[in-house]
Amino acid sequence: MPTRILAGLLLLGLFFTACKKDDPAPVPQTPDFTLFFNNEFNELQARYAVFLSDADGQMRAFRWLPGRDTASLSVPGSAQTDRFDCTIVKITNIDASGSGVVDTTISLTTYTQLSDGQSINLHDPEYRQSIDLLIQFTNINSLDSIIVPDGLTFARPQPANNFTGQYRILHTGKVWLRILINGESTWRYMFFDNVEGPNQTASIDATILPKMFNAPSKYIGLPFNGPWSYLIEGLVDTSANKFMPLGDLLRAPGGAVPVFEQLAVFEPEVRPYNGYRIRMSAPPGQAGYGYASDGFYTSLPSFLSAPNIDISASVPANSRYAAASCQGDIDAVSFTRSFTGLPGIRWEVLLPGSNGQIVTYRLPDLPDAIADLSFALKTYNFGNAVEARAEAYANLSGFSLILQKRLQNNDPLWQAKGRFVARIRNF
Repeated sequence: MPTRILAGLLLLGLFFTACKKDDPAPVPQTPDFTLFFNNEFNELQARYAVFLSDADGQMRAFRWLPGRDTASLSVPGSAQTDRFDCTIVKITNIDASGSGVVDTTISLTTYTQLSDGQSINLHDPEYRQSIDLLIQFTNINSLDSIIVPDGLTFARPQPANNFTGQYRILHTGKVWLRILINGESTWRYMFFDNVEGPNQTASIDATILPKMFNAPSKYIGLPFNGPWSYLIEGLVDTSANKFMPLGDLLRAPGGAVPVFEQLAVFEPEVRPYNGYRIRMSAPPGQAGYGYASDGFYTSLPSFLSAPNIDISASVPANSRYAAASCQGDIDAVSFTRSFTGLPGIRWEVLLPGSNGQIVTYRLPDLPDAIADLSFALKTYNFGNAVEARAEAYANLSGFSLILQKRLQNNDPLWQAKGRFVARIRNF
């Protein structure tokens, strides 16, 4: 081999050896505890922040989440085997058009003892659309009553407006209504199929509408007499989130809430659905407890029984600490505090439940960026009032599965599928 080539190879070998010697040795990396977030809201819809707390309530990591983007949050110096509580902060500004008034609400949700690598989806699971229905009835002398399920009344049909009504309706493609006309004692009804778009108009000869000879079709007894909120839907296609509303008109915010202990369900003679979804709720009142449920039914039940679970205070609560005793097969416990001033604040903590055990929780320390949003939040100005909710699921097993459903937030029907029921008390 020529001397020049040999010398060149030797120099090249020395060069690579020198480079390997000068390169720093790789430092072993210990992965930190990390959570991942998928935020589908833009910052005009809602502004989000998250922070992580340890078992002592000390804040260990904080960040604002970018709108319509993914992000992660890690705890420096932690291990993947550690557990932390995660609090999601949602700030919503509602601008009343033309009034110059901006109403701000701050909602905090704390999920306890999360494991490393969890993904949390932030998006609106609402599957219903809204449409403005403008409808005029002809060939009637009087319209004695009209019910548009899940419809908010903008204008009621009457002689002064030539029997023209306007309703904003929440729907999944199928709408119906029922009317009493001309002093008749039997309801008439009509369907609107394949509803879509922002608005729809119709002119209807009321006298040709079919009659409902079996109305109401069912009475459902409720656990107690109270200001119930409810939503009853016929199951059209659960895989595509298609339902037909069977409830009442929507009530305008701030109006009187009726009190009742029995629910009348009206159904058309022709039923384009198979089965029902029933959601019921009432706050704690004269019965001493509140109630919530969500479930699917093959037929309308005659009575919704009080849940066979309960929760009671074990010690007096304060603005940061609460403790409750669980009775029955409870899957999850929720502690919620509220501040009704400006801005409005609501802070919910979700914990595992256990029969015969006491569940305790102290609200964690707040990051300065969140505490500075409100003096009430900075000082934990919630009084000593806590709303405690005990949850049970007939078709779901264990807190970890329920927690995953809430974190994934991708199935609006998960509580109904799980046959959810809850007993609620104020401490």
